[in-house]
Amino acid sequence: MNGLYLIFFLLVGVGISVSFYLIYYHYAEKEGAEGWCNINSQINCNKVILSKYSEISGVPLGALGIIWFLIAGLFRYFETVASSRMRVSNVQFYLFIWSSIGMCAVMGLVYLEIFAVGAICPFCTFCHILATGIFIISYVSLKKPLSDYLRDVFYQ
Repeated sequence: MNGLYLIFFLLVGVGISVSFYLIYYHYAEKEGAEGWCNINSQINCNKVILSKYSEISGVPLGALGIIWFLIAGLFRYFETVASSRMRVSNVQFYLFIWSSIGMCAVMGLVYLEIFAVGAICPFCTFCHILATGIFIISYVSLKKPLSDYLRDVFYQ
């Protein structure tokens, strides 16, 4: 395994850990605990964590973060370890698509934080940075042009 793969798995592990913390923080805030990352009205975890945008159907966004990071890790696992044994192809491309979906979510969440909530959560921002790192590594890890992957996927 080269250094890029190790960095990728480190990003995934830290992302899962921070997402777990965000779930804990989400429920602690609902119980009235005061967050320690409330620096001012613009950098304010409470404002973001308690906003109506912090859940989807009652599920905290941190739970979706855990799922996203886990699936990204599984894609990389299949690419590095299982692809030779299972003859899985185009896993790099699927990881890139998955991380692109994650980047779209990150952009939407950052938009909501800035324009709808009016505050930034440093822990959420850290998760966004980790997801951006995964996106960059997934792009750099592509072994051929995107058009070749698309041809493989749609014309096999």
